[in-house]
Amino acid sequence: MDRPVVAIVRPFTSAAMVAPALREAGFSPVAVMDYTGPSLAPLHSSHDPGAYDAVINHHGDMAGTIERLGGLKPIAVIPGVEAALRLAQECSDALAPEFSNVAELVDARRHKYLMHQALTEAGLPVPRQISTRDPEAVAAWIEREGLAGKDLVVKPPTSAGTVGVSRAPGGQGWRELFTAMLGTRDKLDVLAEEVLVQEMMTGTEYAIDTVSHDGRHSITDMIKYKRVPFGEGIAVYDFVEWLPYDTDAYGELIDYGLAALDAVGLRNWAAHTEVMMTPDGPRLLEVNARLAGAGNPAVTEIATGESQVTRIVDVCRGLGPQMPPGYTLRQNVMAVFLMSHSTGIVRNAEIYDQARDLPSYHSPVHVVGTGDHVDASTDLFASMTMGYIILAHEDAAQIHADREAIRKIEKDLVVDADA
Repeated sequence: MDRPVVAIVRPFTSAAMVAPALREAGFSPVAVMDYTGPSLAPLHSSHDPGAYDAVINHHGDMAGTIERLGGLKPIAVIPGVEAALRLAQECSDALAPEFSNVAELVDARRHKYLMHQALTEAGLPVPRQISTRDPEAVAAWIEREGLAGKDLVVKPPTSAGTVGVSRAPGGQGWRELFTAMLGTRDKLDVLAEEVLVQEMMTGTEYAIDTVSHDGRHSITDMIKYKRVPFGEGIAVYDFVEWLPYDTDAYGELIDYGLAALDAVGLRNWAAHTEVMMTPDGPRLLEVNARLAGAGNPAVTEIATGESQVTRIVDVCRGLGPQMPPGYTLRQNVMAVFLMSHSTGIVRNAEIYDQARDLPSYHSPVHVVGTGDHVDASTDLFASMTMGYIILAHEDAAQIHADREAIRKIEKDLVVDADA
């Protein structure tokens, strides 16, 4: 290949956007696929083999995979999803070490307990938590920390997209949630060898999306989440709002989020860092060492004209040192996630056509159709069976008003629940 090769390991979900951008910029994108690990079935639809000049299939022989990929002389190896972190780390260390992250902290970039421990060691405040196979250890921890009667979160330590994340209001039912999760595989085929129990935080949830080069972090966008409870689940997505890069308004959030990246050894490539701004200050939810999911980079380009994808290409072009610290918000943008409170067949998706008349209506993303089967909106992957509507307008109040209008339209949605 006469063009510089850039390898992407498991290029699912938003990472699938990188290959076309690389190709347009004069690079040769290569996919590294790991068929010995989790199936990641909800993500497979985003992968287009035709977008790559070569596909390297990894079947567990690391030396063989590195040899075959090395024959293409990649200038960089980029992880596509959380499950790709270890494979990407080893390939990068062997073939493009100048773009690697800190090897000894690779598990702290995936395992949420180790992640928070890394922040603690860096002097950053984090929520109280325990990760164990032993429910009695959790009971002792609850007593020791004075959390009896307090709201708790129960979740797998290594999943994504809020899959499997449950809440125990007032601590009630944590043991049943713990027992039901331990030893099971979630919809991403990730085994819960341990269960993470954490104090529930209150406040406003944000995410900081970045692209890093040699330890310097460039913020591509900041977003504010609104999620609403659904049953025992914690995260029915209501909307995501893009925020201005305002160091006066969000300086504490920014400083904490970037320090979290340093703490887990993320020096290169994309990250999606979720932080809760609590009454006691910012507290980490999780660092995701990958691009923001659910098509976020495409929406960010609507808001700012740039994204994690464009800046990844800039790093590959040797422009990493020139990346700005932040971005300019060109217009107010919101993604309104459509909701279904039951699993079944949608009978009247045409009601969402009414949203096209709203002043800030911009575009639909994977919006459900009549006759489609959808999942109850209990996590991000379930929400994506319904899709979302992008609103964009110079007036922030208008997009909030139009979001309310969409929710009113949605009250007429008919879903024939599965028997």
